[in-house]
Amino acid sequence: MSLYKQNTELFEFDLLKCLRTDYYHNKCSQCIDICPENAFIFDRGKLRLDESKCKNCAVCVGVCPSEALSVNFFNPNGFILSLKEEKVTLSCKKDTPCLSVFSSQNFISLALRKDMVSCNLFHCEGCELNKDNKTFESIAQRIEEANRFLADIGTLKEIKVEAEEIKSERRALFKKLFNSAKELAGEGIDVKELANVRNRIPIKNIILKNSIKKEIQNFKNTQISTHYSFLSNKEISYDLCNNCGDCVKFCPTDALFYSQDSTSIWFQSGKCIACGICNDICEPKAITNKDDLDLIEFAFDRGKELVSHTLEICNECKTPFPYKGGELICERCKSFVNDFGDIFKIAADLE
Repeated sequence: MSLYKQNTELFEFDLLKCLRTDYYHNKCSQCIDICPENAFIFDRGKLRLDESKCKNCAVCVGVCPSEALSVNFFNPNGFILSLKEEKVTLSCKKDTPCLSVFSSQNFISLALRKDMVSCNLFHCEGCELNKDNKTFESIAQRIEEANRFLADIGTLKEIKVEAEEIKSERRALFKKLFNSAKELAGEGIDVKELANVRNRIPIKNIILKNSIKKEIQNFKNTQISTHYSFLSNKEISYDLCNNCGDCVKFCPTDALFYSQDSTSIWFQSGKCIACGICNDICEPKAITNKDDLDLIEFAFDRGKELVSHTLEICNECKTPFPYKGGELICERCKSFVNDFGDIFKIAADLE
C-alpha cells in the first residue's frame, strides 16, 4: 500500500490530492460532514480513512473539491462522457450508485451536453446512506447550485428533480462502462498525465470547461457571479503584496504562478478550485476575491496579471525586494532595524 493512498477493496483516498494535506490550516471537512459511517478521522493533524468503517458507498465522492476520493467501480466523469442518450434520468436504482457521487460541476456538464436531465431522489427517504437527511440535502444543494449557474448564464436548460418510485434496473457494469480512457482522451485529458503529482486540476473541472466551450455561443451572459463552490476570481493589492511567493507555492493547481522573471504574479481562473488557501496564507492579506468572473477567461484558461513589482537590491542584505519608493531597504531589514535598533545603540554606547 502506498504511503500516500488509503484503499479498501473498492474505495481510494489519495492524500496527495487532499487539501488538508496541502495546507495544515485548511478547513475543508466535506467528506467528514457527509460520511454516513463516520469513516474519516483526524490522526496527528492529518485526515485519515478508517478502513474498517468505510462501506464503499461513494457518498463522499461528489463533495470532494479536489477529487481525492474515488471508487473503482464507478467514475462519474467517465459516465458523463459515455452517455449517448439525449434524455437522461439519474437514479441510484439504474446505472449509478448514490447520486452523491456527482459534483455540482458534473450536474452542470450533463445539463449543458444533454437535451434533458432529471434526478430521481425518491429513494433517498429511508435510505441507510441518508442518515439525518444529510445526503439528500447535500445532493439537493448541488442540484440547486447547478440550476443557479445555468440560470446565471442565461440558458433555458435545467436539472429537474423527480420523486417517483423506480424499479431497480441496476447493472453491474459500472467499471467497464464508465471508466473509459477513450472518452477522457476525447476531452483532451491525458490519462498518463493524470498520474503526475503536479497535475492537480480535477477532471470534473476540465469537463465543465469543455462543456462551456461547446455551448458558450448560446449563453446570454458570460460575465457571472463567483458565488459558487467551484468558482473564484482573485485580485492582489500592489500596496500590500510583498512578493513573498507563498500564494504561488501553496496553490494546489498552479492557478497562481510567477512570470519568468518573478516580478509579477498571474492567475488562471480556469485552474482555481476555490480552496481559499492563497487567501488564508497571505500574511499581509493582499489577496481578495472578486465578485464576478469572465466565463471565456475561465473556459479557455486565459491568464491575467494580478500584480507586478520592480525589484531592487536591498542595501543591507543585498537581496532583491519589491521596491515601492523611498530608501533602498527591504521590509525584513527595515523591521529588523526597528525592532532591534536600540540594542545596537546600547552596544555603541558601551564601547
